[in-house]
Amino acid sequence: MNTVKYNRLPRPTFRWMKVNELEIDSLREEAVQGMRPQERHEGDVSVTFYTGNRITDLGDFEGANTEALQQTLSDSSSGCAVEIGPHAQGVVWLTYTLTETAPQLTGQLKIKAGAGSHLQIFLDFEGGAEHGAVNLLDYIETEEQAVVKISKVQLHTQNVRHIEHRYAKAGEKSTIDYVTAELGAKTAIIYYKTDLTGTEAVFNSHSMYLGNNDQIFDFSYWVPTQGAATNTDILTTGALLDTSKKYFRGTIDFLRGGKKAVGSESDICILLSPNVHSISVPLLLCKEDDVVGNHASSAGQIDKDKLFYLMSRGFNEAGAQLIIVESNIRPVIDRLGDADLENKTLQAVREKMQFCQKKGDCHAKCTQRFPHLN
Repeated sequence: MNTVKYNRLPRPTFRWMKVNELEIDSLREEAVQGMRPQERHEGDVSVTFYTGNRITDLGDFEGANTEALQQTLSDSSSGCAVEIGPHAQGVVWLTYTLTETAPQLTGQLKIKAGAGSHLQIFLDFEGGAEHGAVNLLDYIETEEQAVVKISKVQLHTQNVRHIEHRYAKAGEKSTIDYVTAELGAKTAIIYYKTDLTGTEAVFNSHSMYLGNNDQIFDFSYWVPTQGAATNTDILTTGALLDTSKKYFRGTIDFLRGGKKAVGSESDICILLSPNVHSISVPLLLCKEDDVVGNHASSAGQIDKDKLFYLMSRGFNEAGAQLIIVESNIRPVIDRLGDADLENKTLQAVREKMQFCQKKGDCHAKCTQRFPHLN
């Protein structure tokens, strides 16, 4: 089978390290169906649906993969445009569901926020199908002092490849805030590029994941920082079970003109099996002085002292592990901003942990109870 590469580092390092990109088998393409997500909204915000391409100003953005990105531009069957005017407020809920009759989705999400506006968007991805796939391009543009927050929960079945290309242009003193919960899909590939060209622009991204079986999560960030006094805060945190894998590639690029910019990136991974694989590449590139950059990465097993302490308080080992994992990812879940999505995510985490703990000795019972995790 042919292979395809995703999420290539903008400044590649030595090939022998095998961290420059994710290389996996190509996906068998099914007929792409037009899929209009379930939608509701509140406030003074416009939501329209379209087919074809309405995103033309991507510059040098190449997405997670140039061919996959081009497909979202030339073959999009599900487009959604969200616009909010100056000084307005609005909330939008979008639910994308894969089914056997619509197994693959290629689409666009175009977001424009006027000056001084405040927009919250909730994205819910669910369902699945054999050879299921999502290939979505997100385009976000904010004017001065606008605030856009995107909260995403992804709970596809584990036979789906989920790809999201996220490109954002932040205006002066505007804020772009992502909160992401990745739990489903066989392979979840997220690529972020946020151009911080406006003075005092802010980019935040907080992501959590929980992998089991042979799941793969790949997070890649590229943040060119050219505006003065900008702020970047990136966090990914989660846990891996069985033979799952996680990749983190974070590049904060301090360009000339970005004086007094601040950027931080952190990647935290709890290893719950000796067969999991966690790769972390936090990079800071700098062509400007008078900036502050911080990066950190940690991966390791659960601290035995913590485990012993919890078990001495009456919890069994599985329960103690769940408490430790949940305490690590709960701050991200609590930032989603929607009670239903938060509860849905938390329940999925708990079921997934219980399933993984039990499947060794009562696999049939667990698959009957949690069929979507099989």
